[in-house]
Amino acid sequence: MSDPYLPVSCALHSALELAALQRRPVILQLHDGRHLQGQILDVWTAAGREWLKLQDQHQELVLDLTFIDQLQESSLHET
Repeated sequence: MSDPYLPVSCALHSALELAALQRRPVILQLHDGRHLQGQILDVWTAAGREWLKLQDQHQELVLDLTFIDQLQESSLHET
């Protein structure tokens, strides 16, 4: 059985949505200590959870928002 769902904070959710709308490059800090850099393409709810699609330099990644600890703006602009 999977872990019970705990919604992310409203502040983090709003920041993720705003970054997606503004197409800003971001760095996501994950619970496991990894960092992912890219552009948020979408934030949505499905199957009782909240999700995010991130475009990094190589691929599109789909992440459960509960794996994200922090959002940082990236000063790097991808071309």
